[in-house]
Amino acid sequence: MTDTKTNSAQKKMDDPDIRLAETAIRRAALKARERAQRFGHGIIIYENGKMVEKLPEKDA
Repeated sequence: MTDTKTNSAQKKMDDPDIRLAETAIRRAALKARERAQRFGHGIIIYENGKMVEKLPEKDA
């Protein structure tokens, strides 16, 4: 049974979609923050067990 799990995990790591997913998610989050700031909107995040809206910081 362990060999099956090991093989499955190895197949996932060989899949470029899985391997690069974290990078894509981080890039999408950055773009969402930039877009929200550009339009003066907040972003919704999960913080301390609650969903909260973070508003863009004002430029000095």
